[in-house]
Amino acid sequence: RYLSYYWKKMLIVAQPRSRLSRFIVLLIVTLWSLFFIVEVGADSNNLVAVREEALSLGQFSSQDNNSHYIITAPHGGFDLMTEVIVREVCDIILWNCLIAQDFRSKSHPLNVTRPTEKYGVSSNNEVWTERALYVYDEYLSQIYLINKAPKLYIEIHGNSRNKSKNRIEIATVGINNDQARRIKLILQNALSSTKLTQSIAIENIDYIYYHATSSKEQGSLSKIKPALHFEFPKSSRTISKDEVVAFLSLALPKLALELFP
Repeated sequence: RYLSYYWKKMLIVAQPRSRLSRFIVLLIVTLWSLFFIVEVGADSNNLVAVREEALSLGQFSSQDNNSHYIITAPHGGFDLMTEVIVREVCDIILWNCLIAQDFRSKSHPLNVTRPTEKYGVSSNNEVWTERALYVYDEYLSQIYLINKAPKLYIEIHGNSRNKSKNRIEIATVGINNDQARRIKLILQNALSSTKLTQSIAIENIDYIYYHATSSKEQGSLSKIKPALHFEFPKSSRTISKDEVVAFLSLALPKLALELFP
């Protein structure tokens, strides 16, 4: 509409003296308008192509158990065994679940839970990219499709940091200190029923290394609350996967029942 108004104004200002000059002006306007339409169409096609290419890097799989709670594995295939753990826990406790498989790798290090990518850098050095945005938007869409407002949202991640190998770290969002203490107690009790040797470290009560800062600022943890962001050391996920499944299957329903009914 603005463009139409602009060119009408130009025609009025020009006030051509002959039919020929008026025809020339109209022809220029028409050709310019056609060029604009073609450019817009090309840009639209390019955006569609970029989105399709981004989403082809991995795949999403979800399980809708009509639950008020959701557990996800955003880095399936990269955080080893997290996708298996989430799938098996979901089958046991019948929560809704979402797995993002193979979107993050060393060749295309998409963060999935936020519109950035980069490998082996701090959150301050992550890079915003168009393809990362498309995958992040799809991740949120998949979550909202199965649960628009979960009573509790949980992400399962893994790390290989040597100094974190003896603890399971939990970053929190929308959780007060009293709730955090109660959560820690429930997790410790569940942990004692397994053969896992790690301790529990929860944000605001204990020291943790993985605070999920970027996701809290510009990603899923800025939009979905309350939330718990689990970081499991590699040994627990690969050597003691069944124990991790048992731990989460015991702890999560108790958390939901006692703190987020």
